[in-house]
Amino acid sequence: MKTLTRDQILTSNYPYWRYSLSYALDSLERIGCRNIEFYGCYPHFHLDDVGYRDLKSLQKQLRNHGLHAAAFTPEQCLYPVNIASFDPVARKRSMEVFRKSILYGAELGAKTVVVLAGYATLDEDEAIAWRRSVASLQELSRLAERNGVTLVLETSPREYTTTHTSKDVVRMIREVGSPALSGMIDTATLGFSGETMAEAIRDLEGHLDHVHFADGVPNGHLIPEEGTLDLPEMLRALDGAGYDKAISLEILNDRYVRNPHEAMQKSYERLIEYISGKE
Repeated sequence: MKTLTRDQILTSNYPYWRYSLSYALDSLERIGCRNIEFYGCYPHFHLDDVGYRDLKSLQKQLRNHGLHAAAFTPEQCLYPVNIASFDPVARKRSMEVFRKSILYGAELGAKTVVVLAGYATLDEDEAIAWRRSVASLQELSRLAERNGVTLVLETSPREYTTTHTSKDVVRMIREVGSPALSGMIDTATLGFSGETMAEAIRDLEGHLDHVHFADGVPNGHLIPEEGTLDLPEMLRALDGAGYDKAISLEILNDRYVRNPHEAMQKSYERLIEYISGKE
């Protein structure tokens, strides 16, 4: 690879969600990658349960393990977090999750916060939910601007978000109208959007500030080489586009519940091999 380097790799606490935070951080320290994407989930750091004192404790634990949270991602798929909800109570609670994610992420030193734009119920006109997505993201983007954080929008099927393709992400960015809102690519969800990596890069029109890296199809977020994706080709597309931001290992599948260290270690080593041109 000409542009991509191992310094862009982030490991993460994603596969450790059935273990304590101390177990996860011990494991990530042993793997040896200093920069991580921190996944705000129970029992590690569930946003509904934590406050500023918990944030300071997390800062200390990360520092003691030689780790830096370069990105912050609250859980927003398994929990009822929906910034486009028709229910004002649910929407208000969901917005608070992201406000805390922006403020806490910024204090941890994260440059990006991963965001889903919210979703409609399947019997609702999605165009109405889209307008709620825009309004919510405008509010959150203003907060992100003030705190030096970039919100990066994911694509996913309708059950999870209103932005299903990279073109949807660009449309959302334009309608929100904030420099603090950008896009990202998740290798494991490209199959659902029907895009290749090259197409997604092109369609994002320069709005690419984060990448989630994992194997997938039909199951997602697997250790590289345990799915059917051509991950080396995806990396070559990123390399050819001069991509120089984070490539974060989102390894999250029930098959790794009992062996998260092995899952993250293998994923990290294989991603290094790909970037080094040894695939």
